[in-house]
Amino acid sequence: MMKKLLVLLSCCVLLSACKVELSPSVNLSDLSSETPKTIKSNLTIEVTACGSYQDSRQESSSLTEAKQKITQIFPNAEYVECYEEMMDSKALFKIPVVVGGKQPSGDIQITNGNWGDGMVVFVSKELSGKINNMKKSSEKLDFDIKINLNNDLGKERNIYANGVYIDNNPILLSQYLLQTGNHTFRLSSISIDVLLKNNIIFVYQDYKKKDETQ
Repeated sequence: MMKKLLVLLSCCVLLSACKVELSPSVNLSDLSSETPKTIKSNLTIEVTACGSYQDSRQESSSLTEAKQKITQIFPNAEYVECYEEMMDSKALFKIPVVVGGKQPSGDIQITNGNWGDGMVVFVSKELSGKINNMKKSSEKLDFDIKINLNNDLGKERNIYANGVYIDNNPILLSQYLLQTGNHTFRLSSISIDVLLKNNIIFVYQDYKKKDETQ
C-alpha cells in the first residue's frame, strides 16, 4: 500500500508545475541611482516536503532536487531554509539582484535605466536561456516575479502600468496612484514571457500630463 502511495505521489509531482518565485525588496529612490548596488533577494521554490518521510531529520529528495535546480539556474544562490506555509513546503534561497544603474548589469536588474522615471526589469540572455530551457522541459517550471517596492520619496506618484498586479489590483494599460509606503508589483504571466523573450520589461512609467513641466 505504501509503495502504491509513493508511486502516486511521484506521478503528481511530475505532472505539477515547479513553482519558483523571485521577490526582491527595493526602494523607489534607488531605481534612478546612477551607481548600481547589489541586494540579496528572496527566491522560493515549492517542494513536496522539507524532511524525508523515512527520517524527518534528513532532507527530502524533493528538497535536494530543488537545490540542484536552483543552483543550475542561479550559481550564486544561497540556501537559507525549508519551511511550511499554508500547507505548502517551500525552500528559501537568497540570490543577488542589481538595483539602479544606467547600463545593464548582472543576471537580474531593477532600474529605470535611461528610460525616464519608472521601473524596468532586465534579465541576462544567459539567465533567460536557462529558464526557458527548463520551462520547455518535462519539469514545467512556473516562474513568478513579485517586487516589493517602497515609495520612499515622500510623495505620491501618478504612474502608467500594464500587465501587472499592483497590491493585488490587476492593471492593464491604466493609470494608478502610487501612494507613499510599501507596494507589491506582481508581473503577469504574459509580462514574464515578454521578459524572458526580450530580456527587458517595462513595469511602469510615470504618467505626466502635457502641461506638466516636471
